[in-house]
Amino acid sequence: MAEIEGFESIISTITLAKELHEIDRFDIVLEQFYDTLSYDSYYENIFGALQTIFSGFYSTYDDDDEVECMIFTDGCISRYYEIAWEYGRSHNVSHDENPYIIEAKNEANRWLTGCFSTAWRLLGYTKTRKTAKQSKLIIYVGNCTCDCHGNIARGLIQLYQFFNSKCVEFDNRMAEIASAKQTHTAITDWKEAQAA
Repeated sequence: MAEIEGFESIISTITLAKELHEIDRFDIVLEQFYDTLSYDSYYENIFGALQTIFSGFYSTYDDDDEVECMIFTDGCISRYYEIAWEYGRSHNVSHDENPYIIEAKNEANRWLTGCFSTAWRLLGYTKTRKTAKQSKLIIYVGNCTCDCHGNIARGLIQLYQFFNSKCVEFDNRMAEIASAKQTHTAITDWKEAQAA
């Protein structure tokens, strides 16, 4: 049986491209991935995806501790925490009891806890609308022998989908409420006009 060098890396690249396509972010594949699939281009493809899944990316490496720190920001993260802030304010719920905060932490834990040398911190601020816009995701990667960056890229795709879909869901719900209020106001105005 013939053996293909880097077969797992090639399949992982295809899987990552498929997952990006499923969340309507195939533009990342077109802009960041090499045209030829090979073992040699796998890590470049992964790092290209890591840096562009969310709109803001910053990375630093601590030589002493051998730890990479990646910081991700995006409009969908900021908007999600604005929604969490609005919910907490209107329902008089503390930050730690806010269902939006709990759900985001559960999702991050679900998708980013795959490697022993990886840690994450979701800094979701809900004190004010202004601080909510400064929310971010931080991922720490230590000296790793497994495919940590590939796992992180797949986790980021899922988190991007989570934040984005929750924001769209909330905005659609608000549009429905506004439409229902307009309909109710129109019916009330019509009834008052008929009574007069």
